[in-house]
Amino acid sequence: MLELPDALPPGALCAATPAATGKALRSAFWWHGSTDAMEVDPKSGAATLWRSQGAGPPAEPTEPNEGNGQIGEVDDLIGLQCKAQTHCGMVAEAVTPDAATATLAVRFYTPPGEDARTLLTLNTGDNYIFLSETAGTLTAKDDQDLISIDLPCPPQDAPRMAIVSLFGDQLALSLGPNRADGKAGTGILKGEASLFIGCRNQRPRLLKTLGSALILDVWFFPNRALLHEQAAPELKALKRHHLWAAA
Repeated sequence: MLELPDALPPGALCAATPAATGKALRSAFWWHGSTDAMEVDPKSGAATLWRSQGAGPPAEPTEPNEGNGQIGEVDDLIGLQCKAQTHCGMVAEAVTPDAATATLAVRFYTPPGEDARTLLTLNTGDNYIFLSETAGTLTAKDDQDLISIDLPCPPQDAPRMAIVSLFGDQLALSLGPNRADGKAGTGILKGEASLFIGCRNQRPRLLKTLGSALILDVWFFPNRALLHEQAAPELKALKRHHLWAAA
């Protein structure tokens, strides 16, 4: 028997599920990879609905995703399995009435030798911010080329967690202990936006932007720029989840 004299953080003994984290992430919409949160077509195995914790809308398959997105399992990891150059994306419509300030986070696993490509996109229709990993580089940028920031993302046979924070004309990206920041000089996004998971929009093309990630958890914080705030407790909660979740 292993005994520890110290108190462990919430979720340490139960894989840091949404219920275990309690109120630490209550301001987030959280799509958690689990058989309880994800509905599947019994015949095709396609993911048909991904319910969120909190007040967020469910994520549903995009129009080009005609049964391509499956629930994937790697050991004890569960999530949305994407396939290279195949539209497997889902979308949570109207996650915020104003995308000028927001935080996106994703926990994902990429098989060795593969690229995750597009992980998340916050899309207003006029412009969008997307997070993508290709050839060992993690990138956050917008479609109008106002801003682009990168971090190294070397091969790792383990889950990762990336966070993107948008605050007016400022953009920040973190991956583990590393962080990158940029400033566009003008507001990057404004107005209502939808959150796309594993793709950028509803268009059936752009197949080269679609990769092989297993997307385990997705968080969206409306009206919060966590990486631009001083000691946001939600950042600590996200890191604890990544540390203690099943891996």
